[in-house]
Amino acid sequence: MNKSQSRLNHAKTTINATLVQLDYLQELTNRVTMTPKQRDAISQQIHNIKVNTADAVTDLDTANVVPLVGQAV
Repeated sequence: MNKSQSRLNHAKTTINATLVQLDYLQELTNRVTMTPKQRDAISQQIHNIKVNTADAVTDLDTANVVPLVGQAV
């Protein structure tokens, strides 16, 4: 595995850990007393981060498939 591949794998692992942390944050949010409007706003932001993060994982998966410029196939 080359250095670029290793860095991509590390980035993907880090992003997946972020998704796990967001799930935990959502659980905590559901337990805290707040107005429904506040809860909805926080939940929406968590959802947005999850969607963006999932898109980043997809992009990394694509980067793993496409050879880098100058790299032998």
